[in-house]
Amino acid sequence: MEIKVQKSDLVRKIALGVNIAGGKPSTLPILNNLLLETRKEGGVKVVATDMEVGISATLPAEIAQNGSITVPARKFYDIVKELPEGEIDISVTKNNTVNIKCGKSYFKIMGLDKEDFPKLPAFSLDQAIEIEQSVLKECLTLTSFAISHDETRYVLNGVLVSFQEGGIRFVATDGRRLAFYKKEIKKKINIKNDMIIPAKTIHELLKLLEWDGVIKITQSQNKIIFVLDDTYLSSSLIEGNFPNYEQVIPKEEKTTAVVNREELLQAVRRASLLTSSESPALKFDFIKGKALVSAKSPNMGEAKEELPAEFKGQEITIGFNPNYLMDVLKNLTDENITISLTEPDKPGLVKGREGYLYVIMPMQLN
Repeated sequence: MEIKVQKSDLVRKIALGVNIAGGKPSTLPILNNLLLETRKEGGVKVVATDMEVGISATLPAEIAQNGSITVPARKFYDIVKELPEGEIDISVTKNNTVNIKCGKSYFKIMGLDKEDFPKLPAFSLDQAIEIEQSVLKECLTLTSFAISHDETRYVLNGVLVSFQEGGIRFVATDGRRLAFYKKEIKKKINIKNDMIIPAKTIHELLKLLEWDGVIKITQSQNKIIFVLDDTYLSSSLIEGNFPNYEQVIPKEEKTTAVVNREELLQAVRRASLLTSSESPALKFDFIKGKALVSAKSPNMGEAKEELPAEFKGQEITIGFNPNYLMDVLKNLTDENITISLTEPDKPGLVKGREGYLYVIMPMQLN
């Protein structure tokens, strides 16, 4: 193989695959490599996979000789990133030696033959759903932070995406909080089922998504495939039954308070400085016209903040984990949010934009 590529094109494409290929130790050494392969129709394909998640991206190239090679992902990325701007010559000589030249820089690294490199799943776009990238990006950003990282609760290690007539639902929970977003889609949806997309896939997908343009989504057996122009991401789905999230969402409200999101975020952030492992909860007092945020730690002291609030219903005092509250307040961009409560020992509900709900379990106050 012998090709010429622009450094800026190459570094952008290999950056998409370097975390997948070099992300975790593997019993198959070739999974730590990226596949570089010339295409009949022109350009060079860069592929990475860890058997669970795979990505393929194409970049323009001047091809002197067709061929393929796999290169150590992390080392190749580090080299290309440090090369000067301009054209890079890559050639493969005997014994899978990869020569990399750019300006006055020259590197030689050892590659592996592509023979043992796993193939990404074949797919068809005939039944694909097409949605705005901005919609998918917004929905995943506002739910994925609530994913569980407890590997014993495997079905919670991803976001449930539920395709339904007229819309898509996104749900993530770790058992202590739950993020839910229902988005209406005007285009016809051909897939009608639920799928749990793993956290790693979502992390990689969010790096790909822009705030404009469309993305196509299709399924191939137990794989989901996201297609953006000349790049596609494939992923295994998490098998199992996601818990019944609808029964967790509070149906009644005895107290509602509308507060400025940014003011509440700053108040929670400051008051949380005086929480401790003995007193981890922040105390919230919702009373006529205001919300009081406070923390008290026997060994450290106390903090209090007062915020204006549009208040309706019964006065209430409740405890929440400050980190769970900051997570949702950081990710929402709405000017105001509504907090709905029923009892001090029942879940609270944060409402933002239309279709978005965030359930947060209360904590005992010492």
